[in-house]
Amino acid sequence: TDSCRWVDADSIILNNEIPVEIFLPPSDLKDIHLVATQDQNGLNTGIMFLHVHPWMINFLTETMGYPIYLPQIDLGRSADQESMRRVLNKTTGGINGKGYADGVSYLPRPWINTYEWDWAYEGKRGDLLVHFPGLEERRWPHMAKWLDIVETTPQGWNLPLEETGYLNKTATYWSQMRNAKETIKSAEKKLQSGEAVSVNTTKEAVGALKSALHEKSDNMELVQQRLQDLNALIEMV
Repeated sequence: TDSCRWVDADSIILNNEIPVEIFLPPSDLKDIHLVATQDQNGLNTGIMFLHVHPWMINFLTETMGYPIYLPQIDLGRSADQESMRRVLNKTTGGINGKGYADGVSYLPRPWINTYEWDWAYEGKRGDLLVHFPGLEERRWPHMAKWLDIVETTPQGWNLPLEETGYLNKTATYWSQMRNAKETIKSAEKKLQSGEAVSVNTTKEAVGALKSALHEKSDNMELVQQRLQDLNALIEMV
């Protein structure tokens, strides 16, 4: 395979009926090289899928070099995560000189990065895993509880893939990503050929959809609205 997975050590697989390949981009979406999630603090690097590709080599090299070449910047207590977030936000660099935002997709976080809080697990039976970010030393009793559960009563959380809803959700997600990227290309082609009815409005709609893909692709409702807005402009005669 040409992909690899990063899973933080404070994560426990709950449902081993789920093949993680369903979370990877379809083969025709060749420009997506990083699949990750976001939470209230932005990018969370606890669970990620990485494409073995020159894009990824450049991206990881810049991430690792960030604190070396910019030591004056305070990256906080999660320096690796903050470095990666900052590199993703760059508009220069990378293999095409335009940065890295086009190469990342954010899945809705609970699909692959479901959290255990101090007070409860946010997920449900059939979810892929449980992750314990931010609990610091308090994670140990939480992890002990879940390890006991998966070792003694695994069927309590296992659920056949077909019953989890993951197949439909991931298929819909990647279809939306494909449609959005194709619509952007179509709109840009019309702008270049002078066929766009309203140039400024179309440019704004392209920018809004790109921004949604770059920053909020985990918000499928927002992406769909931006996609509909741009489609409406393209279809104007």
